[in-house]
Amino acid sequence: MAGQGDCCVKVAVRIRPQLSKEKIEGCHICTSVTPGEPQVLLGKDKAFTYDFVFDLDTWQEQIYSTCVSKLIEGCFEGYNATVLAYGQTGAGKTYTMGTGFDTVTSEEEQGIIPRAIAHLFRGIDERKRRAQEKGVTGPEFKVSAQFLELYNEEILDLFDSTRDPDARHRRSNIKIHEDANGGIYTTGVTSRLINSQEELIQCLKQGALSRTTASTQMNVQSSRSHAIFTIHLCQMRVCAQPDLVRCS
Repeated sequence: MAGQGDCCVKVAVRIRPQLSKEKIEGCHICTSVTPGEPQVLLGKDKAFTYDFVFDLDTWQEQIYSTCVSKLIEGCFEGYNATVLAYGQTGAGKTYTMGTGFDTVTSEEEQGIIPRAIAHLFRGIDERKRRAQEKGVTGPEFKVSAQFLELYNEEILDLFDSTRDPDARHRRSNIKIHEDANGGIYTTGVTSRLINSQEELIQCLKQGALSRTTASTQMNVQSSRSHAIFTIHLCQMRVCAQPDLVRCS
């Protein structure tokens, strides 16, 4: 989705507020944001510039609308998109991505993935509605999802209902391959066909709660693995059959 002179990879930095534990321990905030610039100041003499910078008081909606919304719209045009959350334990990755289903969150606190799911199904309904208003055959959509966990160099299928969560030493049947163009794909992964926004959210919740967690010094309930939640959108445009004219 990059235009001329544009980069297809964008980097955003989010600075989270202090936790209660950090305040009690007397920790101090050592970062600041340059007003009007996507720049983070670390201490007094170090500055780092990114594509986007979000300060302590940034809402989840602002993160989504700035960084992700255009990616979802691009999916309807046939583009692939990836959103990667990177940071040390306790940095706020789970909160920002919206997969912390062990706690109750308000609508305002919904993270990137739940918002992207809602955006996706709104886009599907909108395109069907526009086609109906024009009196033409609307596009057909098929949505499917996969949820993988990378833990101790093993790939686990979070949608595999036959998997024993405690048998993490068992070798996985999932294989990673590289195609002729250098693209990476997997085989042996459960792919669930999705019919609604609610069903996809439920799949996300089920997989997120199955992830490996453990306590660390920085986070009582830390995800001890990497997770990859993939949504496949297949859009089929049905062309009207031309009228047949018989000449005599």
